[in-house]
Amino acid sequence: MQNQFIDVYRNGIRTATDVARMSLEAGMRMQEKQLEIVRGIVQEQSRTAEEITRAGSMEELLALQSRLVSAQMGRAVEFWSSVWQTAAQTHAEGLRGMQSFTSRSAEDVAHAAAAQVSRAAGSVSESADAANQGHKSQRRSA
Repeated sequence: MQNQFIDVYRNGIRTATDVARMSLEAGMRMQEKQLEIVRGIVQEQSRTAEEITRAGSMEELLALQSRLVSAQMGRAVEFWSSVWQTAAQTHAEGLRGMQSFTSRSAEDVAHAAAAQVSRAAGSVSESADAANQGHKSQRRSA
């Protein structure tokens, strides 16, 4: 019985470790994506600044400003999209981890129950054998 509890505990620790690893990996993916987006923003800002210095008219400045705003909006949408996508992936991975833990725990409990039933059956069998031996010895003495 104690071994089964140790197995359940071990599976719980393994699952907690897996969930923590998945969470950390998701955080790393999100940070990498955010860094990629920030690099794109910096590059876009540098190009726009160079183009602004070369603009010769108000129409060119307004066109550059319009393109800059459009690019910034696109980056903002990309950023929030990646945040929500990563959150959804993390949630799905967490659910898979919990499902795995639940399955392993159910198997461990089933094994523990089967072992207990087996032990109980053995005890009942031994008791029955002892009772039969007692009845046989009483019949012989009578």
